Amino acid sequence: MKLHKKLLIAASTKNELSASKKLTETADTDIFITGTGTFLPIYTLTKLFSEKQYDLVVFFGICGTYNQNEDLLKLYSVEKTIFADSGIEDENQNFIPLTESNFFNKNAFKMSDGWFINPSAKDSGFETAACNTVSRCVTEKSHVEKMLKKFPAKIETMESAAFALVCLNENQKFLEIRCSSNYVAPKNEKKWQVLPAIKKLGETIDYFLSSKILDSDSESFS
Repeated sequence: MKLHKKLLIAASTKNELSASKKLTETADTDIFITGTGTFLPIYTLTKLFSEKQYDLVVFFGICGTYNQNEDLLKLYSVEKTIFADSGIEDENQNFIPLTESNFFNKNAFKMSDGWFINPSAKDSGFETAACNTVSRCVTEKSHVEKMLKKFPAKIETMESAAFALVCLNENQKFLEIRCSSNYVAPKNEKKWQVLPAIKKLGETIDYFLSSKILDSDSESFS
């Protein structure tokens, strides 16, 4: 039986979609909240995709950026992502990423050397970025430096690899658009720009909904 094709707009929280003025569920557009973190989206999206298929899935959210020389509120299209802090700590407290352990096949489940790569990322028109997906936010300088040495990336989130894992293995075309709200640096929430980042996400969602990139007949996603 052929399923009715739709667009899915997703985010980890309702707040990250709240500034859009045009986003509403229609016969052709679904809205979905995956839950926050590295685990919930795997379950919620897998369950959803077992029931529905989409022409395009677009995930919107805020992120941290590693580059403190760049302005915040910058938009990125996630091109590749990895579970950066999943692994093993040895007797000398050295961290061994799961992708480097003997227990892990880093080219299974549509990974490439441990990374999930989105071939459609450039179609968004935004700067593409490698993204470290983490289950805990650690801003201590030496920790961040060690992570970036192993996994060079521009941004950090808690959901990206989970989202890409499910979409790639469920054969769902997808984009992930992130807006930087803070630097990955010693925590100072007074300097975070969460509300302005959510506002910019809202403007970006409205732009996308008005553009051909989200048209199910678009050649970019045919």
